[in-house]
This record gives sequence, C-alpha cells and structure tokens, in this order.
Amino acid sequence: MLVFLDDPIQRRSTSVWEQAGLECLARLREPLAEVAADPQRHAARDEEIAAPALLRIPPTVLVGRATPDAYFPMACLNAAGSLREEAITPYQAVTLIRGVGFYEPAQERDLLTTMRTLRTRYEDRPSDRTSLDNEIRRKLQSWESAYRNHDSH
Repeated sequence: MLVFLDDPIQRRSTSVWEQAGLECLARLREPLAEVAADPQRHAARDEEIAAPALLRIPPTVLVGRATPDAYFPMACLNAAGSLREEAITPYQAVTLIRGVGFYEPAQERDLLTTMRTLRTRYEDRPSDRTSLDNEIRRKLQSWESAYRNHDSH
C-alpha cells in the first residue's frame, strides 16, 4: 500500500482524518517491515509480529490511547472521517457506530443513543432520508469536533 501513496492519481483531501490515517501508515511501516520482507512468511508468524503494532499504533494515533476504551471512539472517528471523505453514506456511518456500540461506552453514550435513533428514523421514514443524511453529518461533525478539542484526548 505504501507504494501507492505517492501515485499522482491518488486523491488527497488533506483532512485531519486523512492525515491521521497517513500517520498510522508511517508508524506501522517500521514494525511491519520484517513481516513484509520475509520471503518465508506464514500467517502465525505474521500475526505474532504484526498484532502488537496493529493493536497499539492506530488507536494511539487516532484516539490518543491504546486502552480497551479507545476502540469505540476510534470507530466513531472512522465513521465521521469516512463520511466526510464520502467513502461511506450517512446510513453506513450510523450503522457502523450502532454495530460497535454493544460495548456501551460511558463517554460516548450520548452519541451512541443519537445514532441508534437516527438509524431507526432512517429506516422508518424513507421520505425523510435527505434531511436525515444532513442531520447525521452535522451530529458526527459536531461530536468529532468536540472530541478532538477535549483536553483529555
């Protein structure tokens, strides 16, 4: 994947989300180089080498911590960033958040409740989907902005 980063056909937005993703790739390069370079690779060894870096680096870059409570906000940031980059639809964003929400996170409980409600409204009121798309975008942008500006992250 790193080979394609400088390809001129790559579309770049220079968003915070994109920059965080590129930072994850840069930090993963060194720890995963051994896996990628080994001609005798096998799944068990790949996992043994890659798992610690994959479990530590993305949550640290995206959320500022690699503790078990980092994965729900990481999924929310993923949904918000992917929606903003138009990689997913608003419905897919609320579905992702709702699907990861079985962890019932304390800090993001309000966002989870809102996303559950918006998904239900989206499914129950097809004629309102355009306005719901905008509402979902606004809610996720507002949450992401507040999350990124909070002192503890």
